[in-house]
Amino acid sequence: MTLASRIWLHKMNDTRASFLKNAGWDQAEQSLVTGDLSTRRYTRLSMHGSKAILMECDPETEASLRAFVKMTRWLRDLGLSAPEILSLDASTGHALLEDFGDAKLTTLITNDPSCQKRNYNTILDVLVTIRNAPAPALKTPDARELAEATKLADEWYPGARTSLLDEFRVGLETVLREILNVPLTVSLRDFHADNIIWLDQRAPIQQPGLLDYQDAIITHPAYDLMSLITDARTDVSVDLRHEMIRAYAARAGGDPEALAQSVAVLGAQRNLRILGIFARAARADAKTHQLAALPRVYGYLMDCCEHSTLAPFSVDLREALPEPTPSLIRELAS
Repeated sequence: MTLASRIWLHKMNDTRASFLKNAGWDQAEQSLVTGDLSTRRYTRLSMHGSKAILMECDPETEASLRAFVKMTRWLRDLGLSAPEILSLDASTGHALLEDFGDAKLTTLITNDPSCQKRNYNTILDVLVTIRNAPAPALKTPDARELAEATKLADEWYPGARTSLLDEFRVGLETVLREILNVPLTVSLRDFHADNIIWLDQRAPIQQPGLLDYQDAIITHPAYDLMSLITDARTDVSVDLRHEMIRAYAARAGGDPEALAQSVAVLGAQRNLRILGIFARAARADAKTHQLAALPRVYGYLMDCCEHSTLAPFSVDLREALPEPTPSLIRELAS
């Protein structure tokens, strides 16, 4: 744990008790919930048969709590399942949230692969609802910013060859600029099966319980579809990817071929960046639990680069990035 993280946790410990007392949850049993790669911390509270989630983030270094509250209200106004905010103190970085439970879509798919197609079809309706809604004010990264974000791989992924990755980025930026020349919409950005809790008892459009959307941006409407079907934590077959692209195009009223192109371009950008994110988490913060996903991410990246739009310069990418072999993963974990 870094020094900054230790200082932040010490501050949180000083203010948590006061927040919970004011919220009426100071007598609750507490159990830490496994979090993501951010510095946010999540604790499940149980008291008198009721449950809630305590989310904590450092108010001095993150704007994520304010962004989370903003997006929560926006999503709930659309009739979607974002957790109700039960209590909030932005000055100390605390929020008490509705507890959606433990039925992560990742776990459901692992236990019953037959549910994947059915649940993804339900999620498409959520994506179309978001696409068609008036967007709040959010950051809108351009093609250059999206391409530059992939430089995390240069710095952190073992054996990455920066000169070749720079050549790849020249082509990537060009095709990103082309596909972004459409009406843009909200992307929840970290839209994957681990951030979706399935709420069986709700109406279909509300069954996907949405989490971790504080980094939402305005970008191409295919971004979250791409994120779902090239999910670092979940295997999605080529056939199912193609089927979801066709189904989304039919519901949104678009050309499936153009959508497939956009998914490939955005998928190349995102998965290259994720290789860097996971490698950095291991090397800089000793967070190694995502390293097992590197082969899957690498596979999605190479699949995206098979598309004719990317093929002319994807040879640079293939030469620039070694495959995530067991030895490479061990190197990152050490």
